[in-house]
Amino acid sequence: MNNGVNTNTTNTNTEATNITVPTTEATTPSTPPVTSPSPETKVEKPKKKSHMTPFLVFIIVILIAYIVYATQDHNSTIEKLKYECSPVKAGEEEKLDLNSTIVQDLYNKVKTNIREDLSSVELNDSMKLYLAYRQIAPDKFYDSNCNLFDENAMEPYTCQVTSTFTPRAFKEETMQLELKKLFGEKTEIANANVQIGKNCMGGFQYIAARGEYVEGYCANHFTTSFKVTKELTEAISTGNAITLKEEVKYSGTESTTPPDYLKSGTYIYTFKLDTNYNYIYVSKEYQEKY
Repeated sequence: MNNGVNTNTTNTNTEATNITVPTTEATTPSTPPVTSPSPETKVEKPKKKSHMTPFLVFIIVILIAYIVYATQDHNSTIEKLKYECSPVKAGEEEKLDLNSTIVQDLYNKVKTNIREDLSSVELNDSMKLYLAYRQIAPDKFYDSNCNLFDENAMEPYTCQVTSTFTPRAFKEETMQLELKKLFGEKTEIANANVQIGKNCMGGFQYIAARGEYVEGYCANHFTTSFKVTKELTEAISTGNAITLKEEVKYSGTESTTPPDYLKSGTYIYTFKLDTNYNYIYVSKEYQEKY
């Protein structure tokens, strides 16, 4: 019922009130950085000195020494092969005529007489120089003088030009040529006085300043009561080598005997064909017989 009162329906307008509610963000409490526990510091033990180091140094030194030795030995072997090599291979043994030109030529190069044997029987450098000197052709000698001749260095030889003595001479290259012809291209024998013993055998002094061998004078040409018999008994060829066998017998008198170094027996001379097709004198060997 309306009692005259206007009942106004109050429309309650509910206004949406925006209420700002502070937003509380869930914050994660900051976590302190995780620090890895520091590793324990290791105390290094003092290093022991290696006993291997001196040993290794020793081994290295030995290896170096061996390499040097092996290299030198190899080079020496090569040079020896070059020296000994021959253009002709060794073949079957063949006996040669003792009176043939080749046999007589080789034998005359090495055969010696009793005076030469008394002076020296060794095939050393002095004897090689002497044997090479014996091969020099007569036209290689010429008259000379005594300049720079040292008499003290070559007793008993002297050198004074007189009416009865004029020294002969020959060039040093002449000697070297004969050495190579007799003993091979690789022969290295220094120029020196041509003298064996003190019995006036040889007698040419090498004077380097002149590049010549100059003859000395010796008044003591000795004689001897010793005798020797030598006989060439065999000559054998193997294609690249020739060997000569010589039977030797030394003798004295009722009151004298030959010195011990004069040995009777068989002597074998060996010659080898070199790359120049020249038979060179290689060795002299003794075989006891008597």
